[in-house]
Amino acid sequence: MEEHTPPRAWTAGRALMIFAALTYGVLPAIIDIFDPHHLRNPEWPPHARLHLMWLIAAGLYSSLFGIWLFATSTPRTFERARFGATIGALHIAGFFTAAAFKNAAGAAFDADGRVLLGFLPPAALHFLTSSTLLAAGYTLARRGARASTDTR
Repeated sequence: MEEHTPPRAWTAGRALMIFAALTYGVLPAIIDIFDPHHLRNPEWPPHARLHLMWLIAAGLYSSLFGIWLFATSTPRTFERARFGATIGALHIAGFFTAAAFKNAAGAAFDADGRVLLGFLPPAALHFLTSSTLLAAGYTLARRGARASTDTR
């Protein structure tokens, strides 16, 4: 039986999904732990910091699980990549849900009120980028998986 090399779309898609997981799970964990406006903010009540630690841990662990699913998936086990992408999409959807209801909760995107281009909060750009990377990676990987199974 001859060795089959996965199509480039599969490889590129899987790499994009891994990178997306780093951006939506690992990077926010690092930022939230070390940014003085987040977990280390002395103005926040201890109970609020507990909730933030919970969110940080859940996002970090789900992204690490997603990275493992993406890294160990093959075109024949595309379901692993699909599951990882679903977990990532759910995590990202949590951010956009919070963004949609931030005014009702008295919340803000940024402690300093920063915006890019006069209207775009950096956190929104961050998670828009993560969701785009994840969607593009998933689409490429799905295309590559289909092409790989069609040629066998």
